[in-house]
Amino acid sequence: MKNILEEVSTLAQAAHIELPPLLQALYRDGLTSYGKDRADWQANWEHYLQESPPALASSYDFEWLDAEAIAETIKGWLHPESQNGRSFFPFAQSGAGDVFCLTTHEDEHEGECVVVYIWLDSDAHTIEAFSFADFIYSRLVTAMTDMSHLLDDLSSAANARQCLLADIRRLSAYLPADDATRLQAYLERPVIEVEVTYGRRTERVPCLIADEDYKLLMQGKRASVDWPVHIVARWDVRPVLPA
Repeated sequence: MKNILEEVSTLAQAAHIELPPLLQALYRDGLTSYGKDRADWQANWEHYLQESPPALASSYDFEWLDAEAIAETIKGWLHPESQNGRSFFPFAQSGAGDVFCLTTHEDEHEGECVVVYIWLDSDAHTIEAFSFADFIYSRLVTAMTDMSHLLDDLSSAANARQCLLADIRRLSAYLPADDATRLQAYLERPVIEVEVTYGRRTERVPCLIADEDYKLLMQGKRASVDWPVHIVARWDVRPVLPA
């Protein structure tokens, strides 16, 4: 029986996408899995979130795809035959079905995989990061600026902070040393509240860092940028037929 790293490596190879070493390590070490199985996760999810969370468990609206879901997403939507020859490796999704993918980039990063966010029902796609390591790092930094989404499950800011810190500590072992050091410098920070504006609405949210700290941590990192590439909608795609 294949493990998930073997399965996803086969899918990536078929899509002509090279999996970044960091992502390979997360698959190998089980950091993209939710418990031993569905029953284990349902019974122990709170313990996992606060002690040994899946990678980016502290990140807003992010869920890892298993090998079966990756294969289905490629076959039923993001395959070159229907996407103007472009290949993708979808590794995670939002609750609405938008997907995080690896793909190649045409400019100065030609041949390297970037992380893109593809909307299910919009053309507002973005390049989230120009390397997978930067993607992990920036998601953790962003989680430090607003932990309110964690309160839905973990009920208190203290529990949300514990989840975030466990996520940072766990992923620090995989990140470049400089990035890990920058994140770890904030692990002793207490929870604070800052005002965040959403359109016409302003809310106070629990967080570990304010705007100035965010800017400091993101120095040298490229922020999310628009990706003006046309993606054929899922419902307009014909699935790949068996050979």
